[in-house]
This record gives sequence, structure tokens and C-alpha cells, in this order.
Amino acid sequence: MQFSEDALKFLNLGINSEIAAYVFYKHAGGIVKEKGLQDTLHKLASDEKGHFLTLEDLYDRNVRSEMWAPYKDILNKEGLPDIDELVQETHKVLLARIRGVATKREVLEMALGLEKEAFTLFTEASAKMKDPELKKVFDFLTGFERNHVQLIEKELAAL
Repeated sequence: MQFSEDALKFLNLGINSEIAAYVFYKHAGGIVKEKGLQDTLHKLASDEKGHFLTLEDLYDRNVRSEMWAPYKDILNKEGLPDIDELVQETHKVLLARIRGVATKREVLEMALGLEKEAFTLFTEASAKMKDPELKKVFDFLTGFERNHVQLIEKELAAL
């Protein structure tokens, strides 16, 4: 299948975003001390890993060349390595803030910001897709990110 330039752009943005969010949540889960918050961050990390695998599988089946880095193979293994170089600058700033403050409210507000960014990215991607398979993938991810936003907002409301 031949993907449009927009499709490739959003697939790549989505892949990078999901990997960076995964690494952020894994790091954040190791920094915070409260067990319930750790569990939430680890669940979010697991979900982001799944989103990444979905996007990379689509990319892999339709675009991949021998030059493509095998992140999927790495992320499929247990005891995952940290992929620090893939943490975006925004995520690095947030991790530094968690180390300094780390109240549950602040960590959840950071996570909410990340999830809203992902929701916006996938909503925009879905709106621009002409290919029904790609639109379906981005719609699925939009719904998942919406659920993440709602989960985090519910936890914030309970504080």
C-alpha cells in the first residue's frame, strides 16, 4: 500500500510520541513513591507500548525497509530497556519536575497534559486520513487517549 505524505508524517509522529510517553511513564513510575500512582503510571506505560506496537506494525507491514530500526523487537521483550535517547525534551523537563516535587496532583497533571497532546495528535491524524485502514487506527488511538484523559481526570477529581 502506498501511504500519503500526511499518513507517513502522522505514523512517524505517533510512533515517536508513544515511545517517548512509554519511557516517560516507566521513569516516572520509578520516581514516585505512592503505590497507587505507580500502578497508574505503569498501566499508562503499558498502554503506550501497545499503541506504539500497533502503529509500528502498520508502518512495518506497509512501508518498512531494511533501514528501519527494530524498536518493536526491543519493546516486545520483558524487562524492557530504557530508551532515554527517545524521550522528547518535553518529557525530560517533566521528569526533572517529578524529581523535584512529585506530589500526586502534579504528576497527574503532567500525565494529563501528555495524554491531551496525544489525543490532539491522533484526532488531527484521523481527520486527515483518506485511507480507511489508517483512519480506523487513528480513531482507535484517539478513543484510547480519550480514555486516558478521563482516567486521569477522575483520579484528579478524587484528590
